[in-house]
Amino acid sequence: MIESRLGRALVQMTRSGACESCGGAGACGCSGGGREVRVWAEDPLGVAPGDRVMVAVPEGTVLKAGLFVYLVPAAALLAGAVAGNALAPSLGLSRDMGAAALGLMAMGAALVASRFLGGGPSASTGPRITGREGS
Repeated sequence: MIESRLGRALVQMTRSGACESCGGAGACGCSGGGREVRVWAEDPLGVAPGDRVMVAVPEGTVLKAGLFVYLVPAAALLAGAVAGNALAPSLGLSRDMGAAALGLMAMGAALVASRFLGGGPSASTGPRITGREGS
Protein backbone atom coordinates (compact mmCIF):
# COMPACT_ATOMS: atom_id res chain seq x y z
CA MET A 1 0.00 0.00 0.00
CA ILE A 2 1.36 3.41 -0.96
CA GLU A 3 -1.08 6.07 0.25
CA SER A 4 -4.38 6.26 2.13
CA ARG A 5 -7.13 8.88 2.29
CA LEU A 6 -10.83 9.01 3.11
CA GLY A 7 -11.40 5.26 3.36
CA ARG A 8 -9.48 4.47 0.17
CA ALA A 9 -5.92 3.34 -0.35
CA LEU A 10 -3.59 3.53 -3.33
CA VAL A 11 -2.27 0.00 -3.79
CA GLN A 12 0.63 -1.02 -6.04
CA MET A 13 0.10 -4.45 -7.57
CA THR A 14 1.73 -6.73 -10.10
CA ARG A 15 -0.59 -7.41 -13.01
CA SER A 16 -1.31 -11.14 -13.36
CA GLY A 17 -1.67 -13.10 -16.58
CA ALA A 18 -5.43 -13.22 -15.98
CA CYS A 19 -5.61 -9.43 -16.41
CA GLU A 20 -4.80 -9.70 -20.10
CA SER A 21 -7.73 -11.99 -20.86
CA CYS A 22 -10.19 -10.32 -18.47
CA GLY A 23 -13.50 -9.17 -19.93
CA GLY A 24 -13.65 -6.37 -17.38
CA ALA A 25 -11.72 -4.03 -19.65
CA GLY A 26 -10.04 -2.16 -16.82
CA ALA A 27 -13.12 -1.83 -14.60
CA CYS A 28 -10.97 -2.66 -11.62
CA GLY A 29 -8.76 0.32 -12.42
CA CYS A 30 -5.89 -1.80 -13.76
CA SER A 31 -5.93 -0.35 -17.25
CA GLY A 32 -2.79 0.68 -19.09
CA GLY A 33 0.44 -1.09 -19.95
CA GLY A 34 3.22 -2.43 -17.80
CA ARG A 35 3.47 -5.11 -15.13
CA GLU A 36 3.21 -2.81 -12.09
CA VAL A 37 -0.10 -1.02 -11.69
CA ARG A 38 -1.53 1.29 -9.04
CA VAL A 39 -5.22 1.20 -8.17
CA TRP A 40 -7.41 2.95 -5.63
CA ALA A 41 -9.17 0.39 -3.45
CA GLU A 42 -11.81 0.71 -0.75
CA ASP A 43 -10.03 0.44 2.62
CA PRO A 44 -12.31 -0.80 5.42
CA LEU A 45 -9.29 -1.94 7.49
CA GLY A 46 -7.38 1.33 7.81
CA VAL A 47 -4.10 0.08 6.35
CA ALA A 48 -0.91 2.11 6.51
CA PRO A 49 1.76 2.86 3.89
CA GLY A 50 4.10 -0.10 3.55
CA ASP A 51 1.47 -2.70 4.53
CA ARG A 52 1.16 -5.68 2.20
CA VAL A 53 -2.53 -6.24 1.51
CA MET A 54 -4.92 -8.57 -0.31
CA VAL A 55 -7.30 -6.97 -2.80
CA ALA A 56 -10.50 -8.43 -4.29
CA VAL A 57 -12.65 -7.26 -7.20
CA PRO A 58 -16.34 -8.26 -6.96
CA GLU A 59 -17.54 -10.63 -9.67
CA GLY A 60 -20.37 -8.29 -10.67
CA THR A 61 -17.83 -5.63 -11.63
CA VAL A 62 -16.58 -7.71 -14.53
CA LEU A 63 -20.12 -8.41 -15.74
CA LYS A 64 -21.10 -4.74 -15.49
CA ALA A 65 -17.96 -3.65 -17.33
CA GLY A 66 -18.59 -6.17 -20.10
CA LEU A 67 -22.14 -4.89 -20.48
CA PHE A 68 -21.05 -1.26 -20.74
CA VAL A 69 -18.04 -1.92 -22.95
CA TYR A 70 -19.55 -4.39 -25.41
CA LEU A 71 -23.35 -4.53 -25.33
CA VAL A 72 -24.29 -0.85 -24.98
CA PRO A 73 -22.13 0.41 -27.89
CA ALA A 74 -23.26 -2.48 -30.13
CA ALA A 75 -26.91 -1.73 -29.37
CA ALA A 76 -26.31 1.97 -30.05
CA LEU A 77 -24.64 1.15 -33.38
CA LEU A 78 -27.62 -0.95 -34.43
CA ALA A 79 -30.21 1.61 -33.27
CA GLY A 80 -28.30 4.45 -34.93
CA ALA A 81 -28.03 2.51 -38.20
CA VAL A 82 -31.77 1.79 -38.24
CA ALA A 83 -32.60 5.42 -37.44
CA GLY A 84 -30.07 6.68 -40.00
CA ASN A 85 -31.54 4.45 -42.67
CA ALA A 86 -35.02 5.83 -41.96
CA LEU A 87 -33.97 9.49 -41.71
CA ALA A 88 -31.46 9.58 -44.58
CA PRO A 89 -33.84 10.61 -47.37
CA SER A 90 -35.09 13.61 -45.38
CA LEU A 91 -31.46 14.65 -44.82
CA GLY A 92 -30.57 14.32 -48.50
CA LEU A 93 -28.34 11.27 -47.97
CA SER A 94 -28.43 7.77 -49.36
CA ARG A 95 -29.87 5.19 -46.97
CA ASP A 96 -26.48 3.47 -46.64
CA MET A 97 -24.68 6.73 -45.89
CA GLY A 98 -27.29 7.74 -43.33
CA ALA A 99 -27.14 4.34 -41.62
CA ALA A 100 -23.34 4.39 -41.47
CA ALA A 101 -23.08 8.00 -40.27
CA LEU A 102 -25.76 7.86 -37.59
CA GLY A 103 -24.74 4.36 -36.49
CA LEU A 104 -21.11 5.39 -35.97
CA MET A 105 -22.12 8.60 -34.18
CA ALA A 106 -24.45 6.69 -31.85
CA MET A 107 -21.78 4.09 -31.11
CA GLY A 108 -19.20 6.80 -30.39
CA ALA A 109 -21.60 8.56 -28.04
CA ALA A 110 -22.34 5.26 -26.28
CA LEU A 111 -18.62 4.55 -25.81
CA VAL A 112 -18.08 7.99 -24.27
CA ALA A 113 -21.17 7.61 -22.07
CA SER A 114 -20.07 4.12 -20.99
CA ARG A 115 -16.72 5.48 -19.92
CA PHE A 116 -18.25 8.16 -17.72
CA LEU A 117 -21.46 6.48 -16.55
CA GLY A 118 -20.67 2.84 -15.99
CA GLY A 119 -17.29 1.68 -17.18
CA GLY A 120 -15.24 2.61 -14.13
CA PRO A 121 -15.07 1.39 -10.57
CA SER A 122 -17.06 2.94 -7.76
CA ALA A 123 -16.59 2.60 -4.03
CA SER A 124 -19.12 -0.25 -3.86
CA THR A 125 -18.06 -2.20 -6.96
CA GLY A 126 -14.36 -1.50 -7.35
CA PRO A 127 -11.34 -3.12 -5.75
CA ARG A 128 -11.57 -3.67 -2.00
CA ILE A 129 -8.85 -4.45 0.52
CA THR A 130 -9.86 -7.73 2.16
CA GLY A 131 -6.96 -8.28 4.51
CA ARG A 132 -3.35 -7.69 5.44
CA GLU A 133 -0.78 -10.20 4.34
CA GLY A 134 0.38 -12.28 7.29
CA SER A 135 -2.70 -11.70 9.47
